[in-house]
Amino acid sequence: MDKRYAAVALSLPLAVLLASCGSSATPEEQADYLRKMAQQGADVRAVKQSQGRGTPGDREECDGAYQHLYGGRNSPEVPHVGSAAGDAALAEEGEDLFVESCVSGTPAPVPARD
Repeated sequence: MDKRYAAVALSLPLAVLLASCGSSATPEEQADYLRKMAQQGADVRAVKQSQGRGTPGDREECDGAYQHLYGGRNSPEVPHVGSAAGDAALAEEGEDLFVESCVSGTPAPVPARD
């Protein structure tokens, strides 16, 4: 591996860790994350359909796509909300929206955040 890529690969997790130690994500940042997950779920379905692959409405396939893209609920994509339980709940909500959107082919609605 090229030394530049190794340096980037090693520094990225550190940057994510440092960012997560800072302030908690605002409700709007949380909603943005959830909208992103919903849109990406719908996008995965559209790509699979355009390639003639996948089974429409297959929840297991959509869950597998989420696991492949984000590595499960421990994804560094999930914004920090102030506690491990809050982070886990937001990650679960993001995963659910991704899978629901992937199954239906349209972005699922994101509930209001307080």
